[in-house]
Amino acid sequence: MKFKPLSHVSFRMFGALTALCAFCASVSTAQQAPSNQQEEALNIVMIVVEDWSAFAIGAYGNEVVQTPNVDRFAETAVVFDRAYCQGPVCNPSRASFVTGLRPDTTRVYGNGEEMDDFIPAGAPSMAEILSRKDGAYLATTGKIVHKWEDAGRFAKGYDFLEYSHPYDKPPGFEGELRFLPWVQGGPREPEEEAFYLADKEMARRLREAREERDAKLAAGAEDNWPLRKPFQQLHAEQLGDSGLPAEMMEDGRIARSASGLLADLAKREEGPFFLSLGFYATHTPLLAPKEFVDLYDSDEMELSPATPSKDVKVPQVARRNGRNYDIFNGFYPEFDPTPERERKALASYYACASFVDAQVGIVLDAIEANGLADNTIVVLFSDHGFQLGEHGMWSKYSLFEQSTRVPLMVRDPRAKANGQRCDEIVELVDLLPTFCDFWGLEKDSLFEGVSFAPLLDDPQQEWKQAAFSMIPIGGLGRGVRTRDFRYAEWRKDKAHATDQSGEVVHELYDLTRDPLEQVNVVDDPLYQEQVRYLSQLLREGYHAAQP
Repeated sequence: MKFKPLSHVSFRMFGALTALCAFCASVSTAQQAPSNQQEEALNIVMIVVEDWSAFAIGAYGNEVVQTPNVDRFAETAVVFDRAYCQGPVCNPSRASFVTGLRPDTTRVYGNGEEMDDFIPAGAPSMAEILSRKDGAYLATTGKIVHKWEDAGRFAKGYDFLEYSHPYDKPPGFEGELRFLPWVQGGPREPEEEAFYLADKEMARRLREAREERDAKLAAGAEDNWPLRKPFQQLHAEQLGDSGLPAEMMEDGRIARSASGLLADLAKREEGPFFLSLGFYATHTPLLAPKEFVDLYDSDEMELSPATPSKDVKVPQVARRNGRNYDIFNGFYPEFDPTPERERKALASYYACASFVDAQVGIVLDAIEANGLADNTIVVLFSDHGFQLGEHGMWSKYSLFEQSTRVPLMVRDPRAKANGQRCDEIVELVDLLPTFCDFWGLEKDSLFEGVSFAPLLDDPQQEWKQAAFSMIPIGGLGRGVRTRDFRYAEWRKDKAHATDQSGEVVHELYDLTRDPLEQVNVVDDPLYQEQVRYLSQLLREGYHAAQP
């Protein structure tokens, strides 16, 4: 069913009234496992979507984007309005939530740091920990870690591993390995989707760039970033119609594979199962099947009012020094961010959101169809957000709200608060400790997150004071987000916030007055008490903000 797109975007604030009413539970009560965790362990389905902004989901207030499946799911789940990632780029975020550790501990700050090489030996692992549950069966398909070939030891514990790219069996993995089923007539690998483009000129240019790269490799060139850059940067600039039907695209294949897995898992008679599945849209290239592209008229898209010209004392490093690292990357001047192309990019992003929503719907329907709704916990979230032109920025990779805030919805059939919203702060690093509570497993002493399971019964109880995120730009930026403020410090190296030496760039935004973070008030005399408090909180770290 198609809906006529609206001509404007309005982001409503949900849950504020309930958050102001009262915090009626004591800290000791908050630390107790809720009643819905005392019963027999249920199955867990974890759905993670790449780059999906909370600001591009109907259930989070966007009145233009069409996400009917997730919106319906939200009506039956606990919706977290203040959920944050620890690293607003794929690799550090995923390294964090599969270990329950923060980037300073995983040592994975960006996409170039391989999990197997950087994460210390003995770090917790989601699959290994959950596999300790008696009778449990663990399966995964799609994208969970950044690359399995860089994170092979974190595959240990899965009984079934399916991926869309061919790769060697991870060392130590003893389960079943399968390549995502190929659809006759479709691309065998996601990269090949570029050549199915409805935009034949772009497809031609991509083919030429790839052939040039392949020729250099054949001649003995090193497969490095400078060699891959022309193809990959051009690849990121694609917008609109993929030229493929949904079932041939990678996410369509993942959803259909997951549906089949759920049908098989429903027949199991011993122990719960854990199914983790990862979708790629809304990551660039912003391509979707035509039926979803047709939902949005580029000419009707309204661009963000948070233009760079309205930024006041916002430091350049916070805006990536004027660079985009993905779409609008500057490598091809003809794809510079003109208003017309930005509107097309926004419409294409929404089309991808609607496409991935439909794939999530296939999975949710399979849970219902196979009689799993009453004994399966469903957790839906994104690894990080996505800048949609705010401050002149596109894609992730910033400490602004659009990059660090993520959608997070949890439906436990036994939870008392299903259908309600939670305005308390939670973080993705909290997911693994929460899963331990779901299955009654002992939490690893190294965990740096805290289970938010109590909030599923009482979402209004007082919880964390703040969320912490970091990103490697110009060294390293570290941010702390409280209910009303965001404070950040940027240093020229990766020194901890406790190190006060050297040049530091500071930011402070009052999001009660400035929700788009356009006025840096760090030097305003009226905010110096907040600056002192938040700088101290950033130095003390997450321990000082725990519930």
